[in-house]
Amino acid sequence: MLRTTCNRRNKPCRASQRGMGATVILFTIALIVLVGAALAYASRSNPSAITTQGAKLQASLLLKQSADYRDAYSRYIFDGNTLGNMTFSATAPPATDLLYPASQYGSYQAPPVAAMATTTPGVWTLNKTASINGVGTAAADPLLYIDNVAQAVCEQVNLQLYGSAAADTAGTTALTTTATWAVTSGRSIGCFQNGGVNYVFYATLGEG
Repeated sequence: MLRTTCNRRNKPCRASQRGMGATVILFTIALIVLVGAALAYASRSNPSAITTQGAKLQASLLLKQSADYRDAYSRYIFDGNTLGNMTFSATAPPATDLLYPASQYGSYQAPPVAAMATTTPGVWTLNKTASINGVGTAAADPLLYIDNVAQAVCEQVNLQLYGSAAADTAGTTALTTTATWAVTSGRSIGCFQNGGVNYVFYATLGEG
C-alpha cells in the first residue's frame, strides 16, 4: 500500500508517486488514441464499404443521365419531330438527331468509367425497335442502353428503383433485337444480366 505522506528520510516518495501517476495517465491517453486511429483506419480501408458507396454513386449518375435523355426526348417529340427520323449520335449529329446542338434538346453524357465492369469506357446506344416487357403496348419502346455495367452498380440501380438488388438473368442476348426484352414486367428503367453474362443498364425514352 502506497503512503500518502513521507517522513524526513524519504521525502522524494511523493514526487515519485506523482511521476508514476502522470506516466499511467499519458500511457492511457496514448492507448486510446492508438485504438481510435486503428478503428478509423480499418473503417477507411474496408473494401466492401468503398465498393457499396461507390456503386450507389455510379448508379445515381446513370439514373440522372437517363432522366436527362428522357426529358430531351419529350422536348424532341413535343416540337413535332418523329421517332422514325430520330438518330442518336455523340459526334456531328444531324438536324434530326436528339443531340443536335442547335435544337438544344440535350447533349451527350458519357457513362462514368467507374460504373463499368472493365476500364473500357461505356457507350449509350439507341434501340428504336425493341419493346420492354409490360411497358406500354406491344409497340416498340425507344430506349437507350449501356452494356457491360459493373454488377454492383447494376444491383444498386434496381435496389434504388425497386427495393431489390436482384437482376433479371434472362434478358436478351441481342441488344439490337426488335423482340421484347425479357425483363421484369413494367420496368421502363432497370438493369439485367444479359444471357447470364454481361450486365446491361437500360432506360426507355418513351412508351410505345
